[in-house]
Order: sequence, then structure tokens, then C-alpha cells
Amino acid sequence: MTKQWTIDLLAADLIDRIEKKNLADRNGKLPSEKELMEHYQVSRYSLRQALSRLSKRGYIYQVQGRGSYVHDQLTQEQKAVQSDLGFTEDLAREGKLIQTVQATQRLVSYAEIDFSPSHQRFSEDQLFIEVERFRTLDDQPYLIEKSYYLADIVGQIPESAIYGSMFEYFAQEKELTVSFIDKFIRCELLTAKQAAFFGMNAGSPSLVVRDDSYLREGDLMAFSKIFYDYREATLFMHKKLQD
Repeated sequence: MTKQWTIDLLAADLIDRIEKKNLADRNGKLPSEKELMEHYQVSRYSLRQALSRLSKRGYIYQVQGRGSYVHDQLTQEQKAVQSDLGFTEDLAREGKLIQTVQATQRLVSYAEIDFSPSHQRFSEDQLFIEVERFRTLDDQPYLIEKSYYLADIVGQIPESAIYGSMFEYFAQEKELTVSFIDKFIRCELLTAKQAAFFGMNAGSPSLVVRDDSYLREGDLMAFSKIFYDYREATLFMHKKLQD
């Protein structure tokens, strides 16, 4: 007798196969909709509803015209941090002024970067544009951002761009549109230079967001660490319970 797959059961089975690493190919791509429909003997509607649930929970992402891919970096400890989570800087805050008061950039090699996504492999000759920005909110120290942009994707970055909105510059001037960002939250201790900006002591704690920014095609464009003054940072979460 053929098993009757409800959307709940279907989503659960897909998650189980992803976690056991026996669903996607070596590039992280899921089988086509047709293949999955034939395997489970379900309708296109049921399959898409199940895949939508996986996407909302951060297990997969979809690339238009290319299919669905697994988030390899999603681990058991990281499942609580999903795409609905952001910070006040990510929101449109009417009347609030965010400014970059100090910024530097330099071209660096793979050997020179301070951190990188654990799931991403780079060649030894990969070059990055390292950008460090010190930013204020309403003229008060708010965050320090250290980012690495893949040089072969973004090309040169003018100084005017690093003092404004980086993503807006890439979208308007280079037609590079960020489609989704993975965020990972942890606590780290501040260096003396970082602490001085916040008016704190070296070794003080900071709320840190590690994020990876991907283009529409699923290619990694940049990865960053954003250090927040834990006394000022505000978490915002929106969770949609019904479609």
C-alpha cells in the first residue's frame, strides 16, 4: 500500500533526509520537483508547500531557474537563527540617523583574512576587499563592521560607497543584488581598539552577528562580522504563523 504523505509528514521526511545527507547531490542541489513528486507520489501543490516550510525554517534556499539547494552550514545548534531575525539597523527607522564615521579598505589574500564561512572553500589565490567601518546611531557609537567582499565579484569599491549603503551601491552601480543573508549570533570580547570606540574596557563583551550575503544566483558575495554595543543593541524577531 502506498504511504499517504501529508504536508507535515513530507516536510519531516525531507528534513530527515537532509540531516542524514542522503537527499541533495554533492553540490547541495535537491532533486527536481518532478523527481520528488514521483518518489513521494504527491501533487505539485503538496511538494511546494513542504519545500516552502523547509525554506522558512532555513534548511533550503531556492535559486530561480536552477532549483532548491541545502544550507550546508545549518547545524543543530544554529537552527534557532533564521532569516526572520534582524537588528534595529536592518529596519527602516524613521528619524534615526546611522552614519559611518571612520572606514578603511584594503585588498587582502586568503591567508590574511581574520575569519571565513566554515562551509565555504576558497583557493589560496582568492583575493578579498577587506572593509572595516565604525558606525554611529544618532551620533552615538553603535557598531563596528568588518567585511570581506570577493574581489572577483564586486571589483573596485569607491571610497564614497563605504561611507554609504554598500548593498545599495552594488545594486545600482554593478547590478549585484543580495537575495538572502544568513546570520549567526554569538558573543565575543572586544579588542582595545574596538572597546575604545564604544567607550568600554578591552575584553568587554560584544554581541556579534556573523553574516554571509548571497546573490540571486546563490553565489557568496561577502561575509562579515558586526560588533554591537551590547548595551544598545536590540533584537527584533518576526515569525509568521499562518500563510
